[in-house]
Amino acid sequence: MKCEICIDVEDVERAVQFYARGIGLTVAKQEQDWAQLKIGEQTVWLMKIGSGPEGAISRDYGRHWTPVHLDFHVDDLDQAVERAVAAGGKLERRPKKGLANLSDPSGNGVDLVQLADR
Repeated sequence: MKCEICIDVEDVERAVQFYARGIGLTVAKQEQDWAQLKIGEQTVWLMKIGSGPEGAISRDYGRHWTPVHLDFHVDDLDQAVERAVAAGGKLERRPKKGLANLSDPSGNGVDLVQLADR
């Protein structure tokens, strides 16, 4: 079984900057309305809101923070937060106990996690 992650974004280029430069994903392919990124073997799609393979898709975004968000494990939390914010992310809650809550440029939830040494 394979799972791919699709993230709806307002601006594909800004989202690519955040997820590639800010978080560290690799851009595999990019078009105007979408981008395919990789993190290891995992595929992440950035899809412009309202676009889809069959044309425009209507969705309601009453709020951006959904019950689903992404966690990215990092080696240095402070450096990762600085890089993510410089790439267009917004720090929602200061780092505490190895966790920082951010949002991407479209308001999607992203957590940066630094695991304690075991």
